[in-house]
Amino acid sequence: MLWMAVMRVIKVLLVDDSPEFRKLLGRLLRGLGFEIAASVGSGEEALQFLASEHPDVVILDIAMPGLNGLETAQRIRARCADVKLLILSLHATPEYRQAAAAIGVDAYVCKSNLVPELPRVLAELSA
Repeated sequence: MLWMAVMRVIKVLLVDDSPEFRKLLGRLLRGLGFEIAASVGSGEEALQFLASEHPDVVILDIAMPGLNGLETAQRIRARCADVKLLILSLHATPEYRQAAAAIGVDAYVCKSNLVPELPRVLAELSA
């Protein structure tokens, strides 16, 4: 008899103010076997979602109106210590990376390296 290992599906919350980018990213992640728990356009919406749901990973853009990604990450980390936080941003400066690390963000990927880096980083976060 063959036994098949059942892999747990990783639920991801996407937080980016660009609906087009969220749609593209959602397609990419679904293709990699991830489940999109929700796709929201602001930090405020992310916090509202997290009040009732608990995804495994939250992917955040930094530059968003209202609460930016770093502020949102800080609030999420205070509420949900076990959720994995990943910043996905156009900003590649060391200052942003250091600020994210100080908050407790688990990974930082530049959007310019999305396709090669994101699958590897998500596999590490969900291991």
